[in-house]
Amino acid sequence: MYTQERAEQLAADFLRRVSAGWDNEVALFEEDSHKAAKGDFFYFGYQSVKYLSTRDDKYLVYGPTCISVHNVTGECRFVSVQDLQAAGDPFNWWH
Repeated sequence: MYTQERAEQLAADFLRRVSAGWDNEVALFEEDSHKAAKGDFFYFGYQSVKYLSTRDDKYLVYGPTCISVHNVTGECRFVSVQDLQAAGDPFNWWH
């Protein structure tokens, strides 16, 4: 079983690998409010590096910007808004 710290490293590695050819450089949020554990998964939010450094909305990457990591297998995947709602809103965005 993975710890949240190790799962975050897996998510960051996954994001770097998958986003290597993207137009925008992206990274995980550092703030705990963008990290969650619920059920069998850890969840991590990500955003463009420019947004993370400036907090200027013109640099936002739109869409579901979240990665889940299975706490046993370590499998990483991008998560849709529907997946987040089905998971019981791990970030408490819709309460």
